[in-house]
Amino acid sequence: MVSLSIMTNYPAAAHMRLYYSPVRRDMTAVAALTQHSVKPLSRSDEHWNYCHEMLPQVSKSFGKLVLQLNQPKLRDSICAMYLLLRNLDTIEDDMGIPDEVKIPTLHNYHHCFSDNDWKFICGTNADRELTKGHHHIQAALMELESSSQEIIYEVAKRMSQAMARFIPKEIETMSDYEEYTEYVHGLFISGTLRLAHALIGEDMDEDSLTFLSHSMACLHQKRHTIYSYHEDVTELPRRKMYWAREIWSKYVDKIEDFQEEENSVMAVQFLNEMILNALSHAEDCLDFMRKIQDPMFFRFYAVPRLDSIGELALCYNNPQIFTKTVKPKNSDLKARIFNRTKTMRDVYGAFYDVSCLMETKVNNDDPRAGEILSKLEAIKHKCMSSGTLCIYVTDSLCVICELSLLHSFVIVYL
Repeated sequence: MVSLSIMTNYPAAAHMRLYYSPVRRDMTAVAALTQHSVKPLSRSDEHWNYCHEMLPQVSKSFGKLVLQLNQPKLRDSICAMYLLLRNLDTIEDDMGIPDEVKIPTLHNYHHCFSDNDWKFICGTNADRELTKGHHHIQAALMELESSSQEIIYEVAKRMSQAMARFIPKEIETMSDYEEYTEYVHGLFISGTLRLAHALIGEDMDEDSLTFLSHSMACLHQKRHTIYSYHEDVTELPRRKMYWAREIWSKYVDKIEDFQEEENSVMAVQFLNEMILNALSHAEDCLDFMRKIQDPMFFRFYAVPRLDSIGELALCYNNPQIFTKTVKPKNSDLKARIFNRTKTMRDVYGAFYDVSCLMETKVNNDDPRAGEILSKLEAIKHKCMSSGTLCIYVTDSLCVICELSLLHSFVIVYL
């Protein structure tokens, strides 16, 4: 616990006490959820109606971000690409499919674009329903402009073949970890950029943004890998674990051993090392988002990154990650992030606030304490250098937690 802390006005601090009064907080949360409750877009075509209805079912928050895009061609292209890749991901994740069936299916997945009779039903719940409706997604894809079809085809082909290569391959090294992360999410990020450039003329330095998009993917995907440890290790049939042996083998013999109470200290040290690795992408993410011109397309990228940085703060130095699924304290948090993230000032403020809060969780006995403090200071400096933040100094951590939009990711563990 620190006696002197710094916070940003994310949003303006003058209004936040009113916002966080109990009655006002509940009313605002309900208003945010109501305002951004995205209904399926009305279309005469049954295939697009299906896509727009299924998107928020398989990914509630991401579905909203796609459907709020106000350029129909870009919205529909990203919608179709995401649903096709979601079906691909469902095939990869379904541990009930034997490898001798899964690997060739993944290898040949891109052929389904031109095969009206292609079908591979798997997964559970909404994901299973989506695989049943693959023909709707395929038909919708065929209605897109040829430039969009070509981009989506290339992304799906590269991703599916990379997934097939990793099915029999363990994640041994950090190089493997980076490569897998790039294939499972980086290709999607770069695909959305190419679609935006082709369809709405998003002005970009393609080489620069392609390089930075790797960090956007890594922050998001690595956060998911870390956050999902307990779910992945306990699911039956057992999921494949995507944690690099090069790191975890320094602490335990088997990755499952992190669940044991006698390994709790080593488990947290390992966890913090993985979070430090994920945070290495934060500054590049800020550079990437700063370059996006279209406001709604900016939100499409910004909101998931705020979720990611907040969940990393929730996980940091938190041994409960290994024994249960940890969730944010406030159920309306994601709605507030969605509602209030509009500009880079908001993003800089959130990254700064979360870095300050993570600093309070650092254990000086942790071997990586110095490195994590240095990285958090670098993120804060990046945000301050933007010139968009108003800084307030206070000696009360409770005030910071009360005023920060993202505080409920970490307050329960401070």
